[in-house]
Amino acid sequence: MPRSDLIACAGVPDNAATLPDGEVLQWRQDQQVQGPFTLKGPMSLELDLSGHGTCHFVARLRKGRVAQVEYTGPSGTLLGPYSACRPLVLACERQTHPPMRSLPSGQ
Repeated sequence: MPRSDLIACAGVPDNAATLPDGEVLQWRQDQQVQGPFTLKGPMSLELDLSGHGTCHFVARLRKGRVAQVEYTGPSGTLLGPYSACRPLVLACERQTHPPMRSLPSGQ
């Protein structure tokens, strides 16, 4: 994916560093992301089985194109170890993997 497409789908990065062979861009999702499973009862009783997490999405670019992607941060929700990163990259995921379209019959 070209740099311009990455910024268009992920937004303006929070940090950038220039390297001799390219650059590194970082997006931070530091607000706690809560998983989908919380039970609430009477008298303010609450049981959270989902976990919480934050995410730092790091992309390394070479020659203006994404060469490597890493996810860091304490992210441990029921949806998986990197689920807190999902909001950061969902639009880019859709762009690089468009939904399958049905072919007209006979093709």
